[in-house]
Amino acid sequence: MAIAQCPSCNKSISSKHTVCPHCDVELGNISEDELRRLSVRNRIKKQQSITNYSFLALILFLGGFLYMYWQHPVEGSIEMYAAKSAIGIGMVWYLINRVILVILKKKK
Repeated sequence: MAIAQCPSCNKSISSKHTVCPHCDVELGNISEDELRRLSVRNRIKKQQSITNYSFLALILFLGGFLYMYWQHPVEGSIEMYAAKSAIGIGMVWYLINRVILVILKKKK
């Protein structure tokens, strides 16, 4: 008995399972075409999830920037550190998500 990954949900299952216990996909009589469609569907779901995270990162970045622009916090105050942290974290998070998306799109 070996550990395999379900082609639908990518969770670990036993190689002797005929039906995935996580997503109820029948593994015994699945064709190559269905495997390809499941793989494409999983990749699209992952890309959509990363895109959503990049939007959240962009909102965090813009929130910090706009707070600094409109509120003019005093240098050295907690508000200034929070705004700069939001800008930095949002920017790094956004860039990481975009790199991940490029890598996912190159993998086919």
